[in-house]
Amino acid sequence: MGQNKILSNHFLIIILISSVIYSLWSVKLLNDFPWRYVFTDWIINYEGGYIRRGLLGEISINLSNFLDLNIKYVFLLIHLFIYLLFHLIFYKFFITFKKNYVFYLLCFSPLVFLYPIATFEAFARKEIFYITFFLINCYLLIKINNRNIVFFSTNLLVILSYLIHESALFFLIFFYFSYLIFLKKNDYKIKLSEIGFILIVYLILLSLLFIPVTDEKLLEMIYLVNQNFFELTRWSGAIAWLQNDPSVAFLFLKYNHISIKYIFQNILYLHFLIIFFYLLYINNFFKSGKYFFALIVLSFISPLILFIVWNDWGRLVYIIYNFCLILTFYCLHDDKEVFVKIDKLPIINNLNYKFKLFFAASYIGLWTPKIFFYDDVGLFPLTDLISDLIKYSIKYGALLF
Repeated sequence: MGQNKILSNHFLIIILISSVIYSLWSVKLLNDFPWRYVFTDWIINYEGGYIRRGLLGEISINLSNFLDLNIKYVFLLIHLFIYLLFHLIFYKFFITFKKNYVFYLLCFSPLVFLYPIATFEAFARKEIFYITFFLINCYLLIKINNRNIVFFSTNLLVILSYLIHESALFFLIFFYFSYLIFLKKNDYKIKLSEIGFILIVYLILLSLLFIPVTDEKLLEMIYLVNQNFFELTRWSGAIAWLQNDPSVAFLFLKYNHISIKYIFQNILYLHFLIIFFYLLYINNFFKSGKYFFALIVLSFISPLILFIVWNDWGRLVYIIYNFCLILTFYCLHDDKEVFVKIDKLPIINNLNYKFKLFFAASYIGLWTPKIFFYDDVGLFPLTDLISDLIKYSIKYGALLF
């Protein structure tokens, strides 16, 4: 009990340190306003009519006007809020588990907290919203027993996720599968009305994907931004992608040379799919529901289609890891000893304890993906992060004197 309390304290300390670093990196990003790609993505709005991924920009613009605050500070507040919220819910979600090196290896994989701050091009991208929404969804499913409330919250978070970024469409199965698990755990029967509602939501969101971004819509949106916030053109950053038909994305493979090296490297990145699947298997999760095996496979595999339409393969690996991590330990949340049990598996238990600690530390701190499919693996990201922290602390600290 005492050792677990110490490890829980370590967990809190790491979460707090990570929160501080994310806050510092948010301020660092603000100094790059408005030229970074993320700002062109964040400003997309509904001024000229519905445009996919425009919800966040619409909220930001209205907050800027309501608070009479420069849009870049609104961006800072919203972005910082969502990252701190992720840290808070992540802590509350995992705090009740008994902790050991396995816990830290999986929950502090370089694909959770380290990736966005070690790969700065991936920092402040919109996927953090729907990752956080899924974490909130699972947390609510644990804490609330009322099916009407959680069915409403699940659908609300699904819709918000999609309206913030359309790539969330490939992760919606995680939300609805977690709701199905909630029904199973609480001995609720599946309602045809709920299935019908979910199908309607899917169809509506899918149809929104094919609403064209006309020249009139785009020009009205750009005019609003240019007159009130910062300079844009139709070729600026994320704006340039808005008028592409969704089917054009599938030309990615036609116009890019994907070598065996890139494919093999990313298959290695996806090793966690086997790990999480195996953890569910050995903990008899698939016996708890008739279709759970098929739904886990579908959940884990369906987002992989994005590899044939995106060039940001590193970001995709990061997103998939977080969804699989959260779903796996939502499924196993009733077993607070699960990380201890993993350590007792014969193949692991016979290893030297110091070696296991060394391996966990190495796994966490010595590698991370870069952002694009053609990038090599990033080595020593934790070391680079510490170096950057020292460098920027000296740089910005000197400005105070």
